[in-house]
Parts: sequence; C-alpha cells; structure tokens
Amino acid sequence: MGAVSTPVYAMLQVHTGASRAEAAALAQEATRQLADQGIDHPTGPLVALILSQATVTGLYDDEELVGCIVLHPSEDLPHWSRACPGPGVWVSLVPPVPGQDDQAARLLTLWLADHAAQHGLQWVWWEVPAAPRSRATLLALLRDLGWEDLPAVRHANGERVTPLRLRAELRPAPTVAISASADALPLPTVDAR
Repeated sequence: MGAVSTPVYAMLQVHTGASRAEAAALAQEATRQLADQGIDHPTGPLVALILSQATVTGLYDDEELVGCIVLHPSEDLPHWSRACPGPGVWVSLVPPVPGQDDQAARLLTLWLADHAAQHGLQWVWWEVPAAPRSRATLLALLRDLGWEDLPAVRHANGERVTPLRLRAELRPAPTVAISASADALPLPTVDAR
C-alpha cells in the first residue's frame, strides 16, 4: 500500500505582526528584483495594505512564505470592475519576477481561480501599475499565468494602472499540491439563482 502524499504547499491566513512584516518584506524584495530588471513596480500601496487590517493569506512552501494574496474590502471594488459582468473579488498579489521560478505565482493563480469559483464568483481582479514598455515582460508573464490585462485606467489620484482579471473556474489540481484551511481566504458566497 502506497503512502498518502501530503501537499507540499499550505495556504494560511497571516495574522501576527511578525508574519505581516514577513509578507511586507517579500513584497519589497519582489519590487527590488523587478527594479533590477528595469521594471518599476512601486510597493508602497501593497505594503500598506499588508500592514493594515486587510485579510492577508500566505502561500507557504515547507513553512517558508513564498507568495501572498491581500484581499481588498468588498466595498472598495475598483471602478473599472463594473465593465466585467458578474460577481468578483479584488485582490493584490506579490508580483512574480520574470525569469525566476514562477511556481508560487502559478499555484496562487490556480488556487485563486478555483477558490473563487467554489464561492460562486466569476472573476478575480487585480491591478498593477500601468505598463510602459519596460513592464511588458511582467504583463507577458501574468498573461502566461492566466491573467487577462485590460486597457489602462486612471484612478482619481492620477495613478495609472493596468487592470487584470482572472476567470474563476473549478481547478481541482491545486488541492493536490496545496492544503488550505476553510478560513484560508474568506470570500463572499454568491447565491446561484
């Protein structure tokens, strides 16, 4: 009889100040590595969100934080999301770095699509700074992971961002690689009527 394999990765809520600081450091390191490639991806808003009371969920590989998702409050849905019919959730992720191992970003994307679909949602939304040519490689990587980029928009504060959306769909494969508690990323459940 073969041994039952346990998932290598775990999705866990980030609760403590120390774990939030670790998530913020991960975001800052990703920003530094992107800057080394000439990709300007300011980390201030993401770090502020991580250190706030927002829900943060980490992807851990053998107890080492390798990625994280930050859930934006539902009342703050981006204005451009109204152009995407159907219910969705707005998140921010620590961005992957082109040319490096993108396993964490790939697993987070698959898990998010599946998790959102299980809650009856149709979309996961994300924004990255609007992409001049220097960021084309980042957008190409995100497209490869399954994110669809939409035309750039400008926020009321003047910041230009590139909206991204991911179609929610049941993908059982991540559950083989990722264990997640029921409260790993609390999402609203949509009634199917």
